[in-house]
Amino acid sequence: MPLTLRELLSFEVLREARPEVLAGEGSLDRVVRWVHSSEIYEIGPLLAGGELLLTTGLGLAGTDPGARRHYLREIAGRGVAGIALELGRTFPETPRELVEEARRLDLPFIVLHAVVPFIRITEDANTLIVDYASRRLRLGDSATRALNEALIAGAGVAGVLATGAEVIGASLILISGSGALVAAHGVAGDREAWRAVDHAAAEAPVTLHGQRWGRLVAGPGSALPADDLAIALERTAVALALAMLRTGSPPSERDRQASALLRDLIEGTAEADPSVRAVMSGFHPAADHVLVGVAADSPEAAAELAVIDRAAHVLRTPALRGRVSRLVLGALSVPRAVTDAVGAASQALDEAMRRLSAPQLRVAVGHPADDLGELGSSLRDARTALSLRPAERLVSTRTLALDLELTRHGDGGHAADLVRRTIAPLVEWDAAHRTKLVGTLEAFLLHGCSATRAAAALHLGRQSFYQRLQRIEALLGYAVTDPDVHAALLLATAAHRVAGR
Repeated sequence: MPLTLRELLSFEVLREARPEVLAGEGSLDRVVRWVHSSEIYEIGPLLAGGELLLTTGLGLAGTDPGARRHYLREIAGRGVAGIALELGRTFPETPRELVEEARRLDLPFIVLHAVVPFIRITEDANTLIVDYASRRLRLGDSATRALNEALIAGAGVAGVLATGAEVIGASLILISGSGALVAAHGVAGDREAWRAVDHAAAEAPVTLHGQRWGRLVAGPGSALPADDLAIALERTAVALALAMLRTGSPPSERDRQASALLRDLIEGTAEADPSVRAVMSGFHPAADHVLVGVAADSPEAAAELAVIDRAAHVLRTPALRGRVSRLVLGALSVPRAVTDAVGAASQALDEAMRRLSAPQLRVAVGHPADDLGELGSSLRDARTALSLRPAERLVSTRTLALDLELTRHGDGGHAADLVRRTIAPLVEWDAAHRTKLVGTLEAFLLHGCSATRAAAALHLGRQSFYQRLQRIEALLGYAVTDPDVHAALLLATAAHRVAGR
């Protein structure tokens, strides 16, 4: 932290001088930029502000009370942190007019009752001040280096936010000038982001093209001192502006409207008829269309937005999409005449992902919704599906229906009992031998008990797969192809995987 006058007075070297504060007691928290000693009466013009001025009063010898008052007014006008007068050499007692004038000016006025060489005081204090300034420079350089590396690596807004949050050690929230939540890192969702804003530790403006575009807010929890936090936050705001300039214009009002609508839909806080807000977002689905929720995740938001736009282009229908926290959510419009709306949306997204060539992009497709009022459920399921299959690029809530139900309604204790009663021998064998019998069984059941298809899905040779299947049935004591046990085994294997995840 910057050195204050109050802290300086606690130094051992100053305590030896037996300091006594006679005026300006309420201003002792002023920051001391430098400690300087001088006996020159006309020292005022040579001061830059923030100094603690040490003097024996030699320059005031022979002056009248009015001149001494003028001396204090002049140095106070230069913004000094305070003045310390050593008694004994020039003044055996404190001149009354100096104390009165210092009180009028609210200027910290300290008398030193014991003689301590000024060189000792200045050396100790200024060494600490220089060390602090050097540390701030090192912090600024370290933050700038980390942010520059993120920009060079191609990180967009999300990547820069993540880097800045790591430097600062707290959540970061980017808010537009209109007050819309644009992006966040280090929070679980939008509500948590707004709570962090309400308890913000600091914020910095984000400027684009010479005009203030928005603000960057640091949530609570950073271990950095206030001044260090301000430096790191300012450097991050600059890097964010560069990222936005490189990846395109910041979100338009229409984009912000779309993000706000999608956020309300997924949180279930949208009004009864959100169609007016959809029109403001540029989304005009036809009356004979259904809506399919989409959730996309990528280190680069531009890729997430682009894949939904491209899929809508493939379908030749409108799309709604916007950033909500760390994900991009959206809705694809599919004609009701299409029998399989989920399949059509999935095919369009798959084609879009191939054309975009974004290897780290992951997309999940929700279930069909008749209108915007039902879209929230589809969006929630799509968002959950992304976390259920983190290794897959394109997933559908239709194929993850069992996982979603276990996640949504599953009781942990009940699921554990089901696993223990049904497939405990397989779980124990896997734990003891580092095998994957439970996963093998689930793949076999999911592929209609076809050894050929299951082996291909697991990238196993048929002989290896049959050996595993024999081991599974030997441990369980019955044939897993029996229709009577199919449902129980599938539920138990899925519960085990979901619990493990």
